[in-house]
Amino acid sequence: MKLKNLLCLLIILKGIPSYSCQRDTIKLFYNINQKELSRQNKGKLDSLNKFLIDNTSVHILGFADYLGNKESNYPLSEERAEIVKTYLLRLHKNNVQIVANGKGEVTATTKKISSFGEPLNRRVDIIVPHKKKEDNFHTRVNNLSKLNVGESMSFKELTFQGGRHYLNASSVPYLDTLTLYLKKHENLKIEIQGHICCEYNHPDGFDIDVGKNNLSVNRAKFIYEYLVSKGIKAQRMLFKGVGSSDPEVFPEKTVDDQTENRRVQIVLLSK
Repeated sequence: MKLKNLLCLLIILKGIPSYSCQRDTIKLFYNINQKELSRQNKGKLDSLNKFLIDNTSVHILGFADYLGNKESNYPLSEERAEIVKTYLLRLHKNNVQIVANGKGEVTATTKKISSFGEPLNRRVDIIVPHKKKEDNFHTRVNNLSKLNVGESMSFKELTFQGGRHYLNASSVPYLDTLTLYLKKHENLKIEIQGHICCEYNHPDGFDIDVGKNNLSVNRAKFIYEYLVSKGIKAQRMLFKGVGSSDPEVFPEKTVDDQTENRRVQIVLLSK
C-alpha cells in the first residue's frame, strides 16, 4: 500500500473527516452483521456536523461484505444507511437533502475464504460536496488579523483609473470597509504595496498625473493617505510600490490577466 493511501486510511479510522485526504467521502466501518452506530461512528458524525448547514446536500451509501448472501446483505446495507440518515436528521431537522441508499454486497477483492469477511467493505460512505473556500473582499478583510507577520493579502477590488493613481469610484466602498476593520483592530500595523501590470522594461509605470515613472508608489500612497484622512494613525502604516516585479499572472495574455496584476496588497507588519 502506498504511503499516501496508508495515511489517508489512518485518518479515516481516527474519525477525522476525509477532507484531510482531499476527498469528499467520510467512511463508517462496522462489525459483522452490525447496523447500529458504534460510539466511534457517532463521534465521526458529530465531527461532520460541524461542517454541515441545513441545506447541505448529503448522499449516504450503505454496503455489506461477502459474508451472508445477497438477499440478506442488501437490506443490511439499506438499514446501515438509513440509521446514519436518521442520526444526521436529528442534528439538522430542516435538511431535506439527505438521501440514503443501500448498495448491497461489495464485490470481493480477495478470495472468500475468511470468516472475518472484508472489514473495509462493511461500511457506510457519507458523500458531502466539497465546499469551495469563500473568496471575497469582506472575507479577506476579516482574515487580515489571522495572517502571520510578514504574510500578505491581495485586494484586487481596489482598482485605479488607467495610467493614474486615483481610485475608481466603484472601489471606494471596499476601501471604506478596510478602514472600518483597521479602526476595530488598532493593534495591526501594515504595509500597503502598489502593483501595476504590463510594464516590465522599467522599475515602475508612468503616472500621467505627475509625469513620472512612479505609478505603483503613488497608488500605494493614495491608499495610505486615504486611510490617514479617515482616522487611521500614520505610524501604523508604511507604503511602497513594487511595479510589475511580483505579478499574480505571467505572462499577461488577456485583459483579465492585466487586471489581476493591477492590484493592492496588504502586508501584515505586526499584531
